[in-house]
Amino acid sequence: MAAPAGGAAADPAAVERGAVIYRGGTCPVCHHWEGQGNRRGPDLTDEEWLHGDGSLAAVRAAIETGFRHGAGRRFRGKYEMWPLGGMELDEGDVDALTAYVWSLHRRRRAADTLTREVVSRIAFGSGADQDRAQPIWDTVLALRPQLMLMLGNNVLAGTEDMRDLRVEYDKLTLQPGFAELRSRSRFMATWNDLDFGREDGGADFDKRAESQQMFLDFWNEPPGSPRRQQQGVYTAQRFGPPGRRLQVVLLDTRYGRGPLWQASPDEARRRERLGMGPYLPNDHERARMLSEEQWRWLEEQLRQPADLRLIVTSIPFVMEFTGWESWANMPNERQRLIDLMRDTGATGVLLLSGDTPWADVSRLEGEVPYPLWDFTSGPLNGRGTAGIGPNRHRVGQATREPNFGYIEVDWTAADPEIRVEVRSVANRSLLHQTLRLSELQPK
Repeated sequence: MAAPAGGAAADPAAVERGAVIYRGGTCPVCHHWEGQGNRRGPDLTDEEWLHGDGSLAAVRAAIETGFRHGAGRRFRGKYEMWPLGGMELDEGDVDALTAYVWSLHRRRRAADTLTREVVSRIAFGSGADQDRAQPIWDTVLALRPQLMLMLGNNVLAGTEDMRDLRVEYDKLTLQPGFAELRSRSRFMATWNDLDFGREDGGADFDKRAESQQMFLDFWNEPPGSPRRQQQGVYTAQRFGPPGRRLQVVLLDTRYGRGPLWQASPDEARRRERLGMGPYLPNDHERARMLSEEQWRWLEEQLRQPADLRLIVTSIPFVMEFTGWESWANMPNERQRLIDLMRDTGATGVLLLSGDTPWADVSRLEGEVPYPLWDFTSGPLNGRGTAGIGPNRHRVGQATREPNFGYIEVDWTAADPEIRVEVRSVANRSLLHQTLRLSELQPK
């Protein structure tokens, strides 16, 4: 086969078709979703070509013939690739895949990247006990999510020993349903306290930098990613063209979070009987949920054009004060995020949160020019033993049944429909809310 013409390689339609082939095939297993590489295969976005000179002909030859026992100066692994990656591709497919792979080295991953892929099926979840069976992944798989959002406590480690933390991550890897879903869907993840390392911990955790690198290793974050350089695991991604553009913003509520204030032992015992936790609102002017660096980054993200925005926070945002960890523990920071959404003119915002032993749907009126919804899911497996706490912003009934969240967006409608559900292991809808995109715009 002849190498594709330069014009074909530069054709956005050809590159986009190649991206679909790449992501729907075997390529991400070794080269990551956007080509940044992982422990099984080299980075395709850097300037070092391990096979050939980086020309279109060389890239196509590598795809067609494959190779055995490859290695590179900056990639220390050993790997091999079957011809065509073991896929069945016709000549047009190879042209498109070549064009896409060739284009990757021309752009490094930015803090906020944009793909033209239209995403309409998103799953999300929080609280996966790695020491128990996780049948819920089979249920998630049946819905064929394009994107799986992990909201934190992805392992319930709660250890400050980095060797023990690695062992707990390895247990999650061995969960067959999780491994299957990871091979079929794109994952985006943030952390919470039990995969951060210290229960209810924040900036006081002295091994947070080590834990961050272990977290990023587990989620195959490429070496050149901004997440490897910054303090915290926050990140963002946009998908789809204007009119169908989804933005996903993952916050880090651990790395820069200041101290929590605790109630007295007598007050804590009284609250426990009411299903409430031991913390008091910290309204000090210097109380911090996010670092100042992350606040600046977040403002930049909220100014990016998007139709629907999913802001992922590992702890509840809209839920009223319960004494457990939530944004209500730092009311000034909570108000700061509300003000930021209003001042940046960010529309189409839905909040996704976790870290509770029950699932909940909350709605806040009057703070931004449209209702602010927060969908709290968890736990993924196991049933919480604590009672369901109060929540004056609650819509419907909360549930303690193991669950995951699922969002389906009908972008084809004149006014796109957004259905958000909390579903059980048996794929039964436990909580649900259907919204129109126009409902997430100023009146």
